Amino acid sequence: MAGTIRWMVQDTLQSSRLEVNNMEDIRGHLHGICKLRLSSGSRLVLKLSPSPNTALLRHERYFLESEATILSFLKKSSLPIPRILRYDPRSIHLGSPFLLSTHVSGISYADASLHLTRSECRDIELQLRSLSSTISQHTSSTFGPAALVASNEGFPTWRESFKAMLESIMMDAEDMTINLPYHAIREAASSVAKELHDVREARLVVLGLGRPQNVLLDQRTNNVIGLLDFGQAIWGDTAFSEPELCCDRKGLLLVLPI
Repeated sequence: MAGTIRWMVQDTLQSSRLEVNNMEDIRGHLHGICKLRLSSGSRLVLKLSPSPNTALLRHERYFLESEATILSFLKKSSLPIPRILRYDPRSIHLGSPFLLSTHVSGISYADASLHLTRSECRDIELQLRSLSSTISQHTSSTFGPAALVASNEGFPTWRESFKAMLESIMMDAEDMTINLPYHAIREAASSVAKELHDVREARLVVLGLGRPQNVLLDQRTNNVIGLLDFGQAIWGDTAFSEPELCCDRKGLLLVLPI
């Protein structure tokens, strides 16, 4: 595998002189993640699909494709995101779908938060809200997870998209024989059908965007210099990213599919 990765990187960069000097596997993630250090000193990140033996929830099957779709879509923006170098959904090179991207430096917000004051944390949260607002300015003609919309399988309304995502989660729960009030959940979804239908414009929402482990900071200034993990990107209601801020019935229901 290591030799194949080295060849793939050289082929992607179209340089036989650049070599992969070091590979570091990052544990604790759904996907296989490997940090690559090149002979030039620059670094790349290789993300592989989960092992075939990994039990995935239905929406998790699209994470890698969604991330590749959104990174490519936002490549001309000024957002502090990785730049996609290669995406192979057909497993031709490594025997597994993979995404190769640039490495974004910085200390994770999760690690830095142990030493930050409340005022510094509030400033970081304001930066994240501003970045989230910038992302949500992008719109689509259809609703749904980014990978499905990119495949022309999106939904014409937010109500239909939300219902499909909710049903997917409940099917996962049923598969695992989890005892939930399925009928009551479906009734709750029906009771806010109007509120869901009132969302007329599909905006880009990245679930988990502000999670501390997905945010990279400049250690000197505490400025946000990196955003990671766009696998849970959807085209939908911007309230979906912060359901806790909704004080109505829709807010309670939006918590479920996350």
